[in-house]
Amino acid sequence: MAPLRITTDVDMDGVAILGPAGNLDADTSEDLTRAVTAVLTRHRVTHLVVDLLRVSSLDPVALDTLLGARATALQAGASFRVMRPHHTVRRVLHLAGTCQLLMHGRLPAARSGPTGMTNGTIQ
Repeated sequence: MAPLRITTDVDMDGVAILGPAGNLDADTSEDLTRAVTAVLTRHRVTHLVVDLLRVSSLDPVALDTLLGARATALQAGASFRVMRPHHTVRRVLHLAGTCQLLMHGRLPAARSGPTGMTNGTIQ
């Protein structure tokens, strides 16, 4: 198991960018959790960004870690988003229904209401 390498950059405006490199999975997710905790503890962070450009794979445990990182950042008063996911990683985010939430900070628009109707038509 290769360790996850994570770069950290925090600017004067409180924008923190974490850049993990490698496979983000059950074996390496704790490394990202520690990095998130460290940057939020050591710096006055207003925006936390996780740059996924150098992440080659993402498993369900790692996806939960990203969602946990988002919750931790929001609880600390910082916004959170991921950026530049590789095609394979973006696909995982889409399939899990978390791409909009993690990349843009919002859930996708609801396709149907509680009755299964959209724009007056039954789906």
